[in-house]
Amino acid sequence: MEQISVRLVVLLLVGVLVAALTLHSPEVGAALAVATAVVALLAQLMRRE
Repeated sequence: MEQISVRLVVLLLVGVLVAALTLHSPEVGAALAVATAVVALLAQLMRRE
């Protein structure tokens, strides 16, 4: 069985925190989710070069 990487654990924790924040305060949670998606997209685009 493979070990879970630290990166995967961090991403899961961030996802859970964003989901909890979205339920508690939709405006802040939505802004954080959009910012996270933009950063993830930029990281993917920079990795391809």
